[in-house]
Amino acid sequence: MRRAPTAAILVLVLVAGLGLVGPCVGAADAVSASVPGRGRVPVPPVDRVLILSVPTLDWGLVDEERPPALTGLFARGAVASLSVRAVGPRTTLAEGYATLGAGTRATGQVEAEAALVDAGEVSPPVVSGLDEVVAANQALGYGAVPGALGQALGAAGRRSAVVANADVLGPTGARRPHRDAALALMDEAGRVDAGTVGPELAVTDPGVGGGLRTDIDATLAAFSAAWSAADVVLLEASDLARADLAPAPAGPPGDQARRRALARADALVAAALDEVDLDRHLVVVVAPLSGRPGGDGLTVAAVAGPGVAPGLATSASTNRAGYVALTDVAPTVLAALGLEAPASMVGAAVTGAGGRPPGPASFEALAVAGEVSSFRDDATGPFSVAFVVLQVLTYGLAAAALARWPRLAPVVGFLALVTLALPPLTFLSGLVRYDKLGVVGYVVALFAAGAVLAGAALASSRVIASRTGAPRPLVAPLLLVGLTLAVLVGDVVAGAPLQLDTVFGYSPIVAGRFTGLGNLAFALVSMSALVVATGVWAVAAVVQGAPAPRPRRLWLAGVAVALATVVVADGHPALGADVGGVLALVPAALVVVVLLGGGRLRPGHAVAVTAVTVAVVVSFAAVDLARPVAERTHVGRFAAQVLDGGDGVAMVIERKIGANLSLLSSSVWALAIPVALAFLVFLLRRRRAILGRLQADVPGLRACLVAAVVLAVLGGGLNDSGVAVPAMMLAVLLPYVTVLAVSPPFPPAPAERVGAGDLTTSRP
Repeated sequence: MRRAPTAAILVLVLVAGLGLVGPCVGAADAVSASVPGRGRVPVPPVDRVLILSVPTLDWGLVDEERPPALTGLFARGAVASLSVRAVGPRTTLAEGYATLGAGTRATGQVEAEAALVDAGEVSPPVVSGLDEVVAANQALGYGAVPGALGQALGAAGRRSAVVANADVLGPTGARRPHRDAALALMDEAGRVDAGTVGPELAVTDPGVGGGLRTDIDATLAAFSAAWSAADVVLLEASDLARADLAPAPAGPPGDQARRRALARADALVAAALDEVDLDRHLVVVVAPLSGRPGGDGLTVAAVAGPGVAPGLATSASTNRAGYVALTDVAPTVLAALGLEAPASMVGAAVTGAGGRPPGPASFEALAVAGEVSSFRDDATGPFSVAFVVLQVLTYGLAAAALARWPRLAPVVGFLALVTLALPPLTFLSGLVRYDKLGVVGYVVALFAAGAVLAGAALASSRVIASRTGAPRPLVAPLLLVGLTLAVLVGDVVAGAPLQLDTVFGYSPIVAGRFTGLGNLAFALVSMSALVVATGVWAVAAVVQGAPAPRPRRLWLAGVAVALATVVVADGHPALGADVGGVLALVPAALVVVVLLGGGRLRPGHAVAVTAVTVAVVVSFAAVDLARPVAERTHVGRFAAQVLDGGDGVAMVIERKIGANLSLLSSSVWALAIPVALAFLVFLLRRRRAILGRLQADVPGLRACLVAAVVLAVLGGGLNDSGVAVPAMMLAVLLPYVTVLAVSPPFPPAPAERVGAGDLTTSRP
């Protein structure tokens, strides 16, 4: 088949796929809430906004303790789990408040963090050390502007106030200031209009952690003055922060200290809410600090006020009901007051997502989601190490079997099939409460299930081969790779529920992505698509022999349709929303179609491939840009940045490059790459030229291998998971090749040859 018609088929299929899925065009962007039966409706600007900061509070503690004032407020608003991730695996109180105030990931850390806010002698608060904070954020590359929220409020003639003091006593009895809350509402000069963070808000109490507790009367008096003087007030339930910050709690340890702190916090909230009118005022509840030991966890978020329908909350940052990010708080405050968020803010206003009014069942469900997220993060490292070790063992034994001990071949083939069985099982495990197994139990259970699934694939291959004449070595791995492809494509069509909180999916705690296909999932689905497309081509060629030209064209069109469908699933904003994936998968898919069609890759193809790839990406971006701003994914937001002059685009690219480089030395996946490449070299350089024999025996394998190289190089370079992407791709390709390499030779196929696609082969 000629190359031009082949490319045309793929382009037409891609366009058809885009048309079938269609853009989701909605009304103009507005602050909105979800109303049953009506979708999102505009929310009128409010008079004032109260930010209730409850550091370390998570839904698990809410579900256990049911604090009456807070749960009563939650029942009247929209609730969600909050990702507090800022710039590292453990967000400090200063980083949490700095991120809240910047509307993008930021740090408030300087060498002397305790000196960030003047010791309380100055009222209203003034942040010192601001030059260091600004310099630290410029070095991070997120584009954060410390004080952006306070600056935007001041520019609009709105006043801000902070009432907070989380000081603790050190071992010597001296105060350790923690007045970081001022970072949330300061302007770019470090000033807050009203309120206090002074020591008068806390009194000495040897029976509590940190040796200090909130003076509720003094705090309420300060709040009352601030509430009458400012448009946006942040009130901190500081005892919750103290329970985490205390270096050596003098009172009840651990959870008991947090429960008592929550009880005092709830009493403070109840009294403060007496001055709030939810018909005119918006209340935003946020926990900017996680109390999870060793790393961040999901915390509590809620909004209540005019136009907010009770239920779950969401934002355009997450596009997933029940999840919002700390960067969303500042845009929410500004939108509620009818103000536009500055361009430096990457967060989006929190809106209602509908559902039943919050109550005990909602609190329990959110608590369970938080537990699963934390477990997922704990289990990802150990499972990834075990998965990489399995591959290293498989390739080592394969080399031994092919070089000296052929009796190892059945063991090697089975281990390769187990490797192929594990990825789909990791996603399917999201259907159950797998966190109940514990980390070790989970890893063992997955490997045991992988062995069972590999055995089932072997048994099925015998039946299929006996009934169809298909070569058994191809059938078993194709069944498992096909399962991976079916699970991931089906999942993304269903809204990607299995991507969230699975070890090869993504984590709401890390907050890199909340919807669509994650980078590792892209690696799996794209390589699986290449293997399945060329593998089925090989099975058909062996079983049916050389067809007439017209059936061959139909076969090739089928391959183009299948690959185009995967491209749409991966890249469409309503599905996978994966720009980097499209940039890698489209060229690889075109390589497959050209080579299977009997063509040869020439330098001129690079121009055509680039044009088609750009056209597809632009089409997806146009679909996303056609949607309301509040509903766009990162595809549309990035495209909007480019159209607005490219501000921030270079910074995003630079940050992704930095992330890729850091993974070279910090990721377990970096170990898999050299081992896999060494095994490939062995297959290429072995005296019997094992890989050359396989390309002669297996029709379409050469197209698969060439396209895989294109996919791995582009996928690794264009995604911010770096080396993990090609490593995961090799975890599909190499086990597949390993099974073929250690299996008996295929039965001879008809001798007629029909071009480089090798629909039939002649054996050497």
